[in-house]
Amino acid sequence: MTVYVVEDEVFQLEDILITLETLEYDVIGTSDDPFEAQEQIGELQPEVVLMDIHLNGKQAGVALAKRLVESHNIPIIFTSSEKGKDVIIEAAEVSPIAYLTKPINEKDLRAALLIAESKTSNVQDFEVTSSVDELFIKNGNKLIKVLISSILFAHTDTKNYCTIVTDEGKKYSVRNSILGLHKLLNSEMFIQTHRSYIINWKKVDSLYESDQTIDIKGYTVPVGRTFKAQLYKKINIV
Repeated sequence: MTVYVVEDEVFQLEDILITLETLEYDVIGTSDDPFEAQEQIGELQPEVVLMDIHLNGKQAGVALAKRLVESHNIPIIFTSSEKGKDVIIEAAEVSPIAYLTKPINEKDLRAALLIAESKTSNVQDFEVTSSVDELFIKNGNKLIKVLISSILFAHTDTKNYCTIVTDEGKKYSVRNSILGLHKLLNSEMFIQTHRSYIINWKKVDSLYESDQTIDIKGYTVPVGRTFKAQLYKKINIV
């Protein structure tokens, strides 16, 4: 499960990162700034966020958590040295997975992450089932077979729906997040280029460096700043 950590205390952050590494969780980003964190979380789409309540001496973590839940429905685990009733009540409005007091206990963090992982699995109502080479997309009472190799790209429509576009020009709407859909697909064939897009790397025609877009069979797909480095690892430039 992927984790993003929002923490403005250097030593606390270091302890949290060590604990997450021990627990074998994948930390995909950190920040001590609420605005930077919101932008990166939107692009990276972590499966859970560890959120320090007090950022720069203010309860900015609660406000950020509210925005993330509204816009991305990402599970939040609050971390804080504060044990006051008023702070806990305000944090509870976000319906966090847990409220952990610092210093963070490894067993408590493990338990909170396991709960987050369980909730993430339950939220994703997959209407796509996969085998090695194909997807079956549910459409009413019918399951439509789509070859994975025929998929050009997929993009987010809303928080809970994605559209799959094939090389035949067909479009299929599925009830799934872009992150959940990416997990179903062949990781060697598909790559995330933007917080809202995954592409079939084998179908790429060209990459425009000036405006950071990709051309795929007449479609234009954006490249997000956060995903640029991963994308360039795929490229052999001569």
